[in-house]
Amino acid sequence: RGFYTSGLFAYCRHPNYFAEQSMWVCVYLFSITPKESDFINWTIIGPILLILLFQGSMRFGESISASKYPLYKEYQRRIPQCIPSLAIIVSDLLEGKGRKKRS
Repeated sequence: RGFYTSGLFAYCRHPNYFAEQSMWVCVYLFSITPKESDFINWTIIGPILLILLFQGSMRFGESISASKYPLYKEYQRRIPQCIPSLAIIVSDLLEGKGRKKRS
């Protein structure tokens, strides 16, 4: 096959990017103080730029993988790109699969 489809990769195609982007959003959320009247301040620029960088990187990497591995297009169709699918997670938990390999 040439690419992972088990573990966290059974729930989203880029779990490492999701974690990194989530961390930067959390860093931004820590910059908001309860005294501020709105939730947007200048520090939002960092997470936005990093998310845009990761989106471009994901598109580039996926285009390479799709051209290299014929089965990758099917994987793209079934599994979300970055944000893990709660439907897949709940389905696997109800079926007792946990994070086993998805076919």
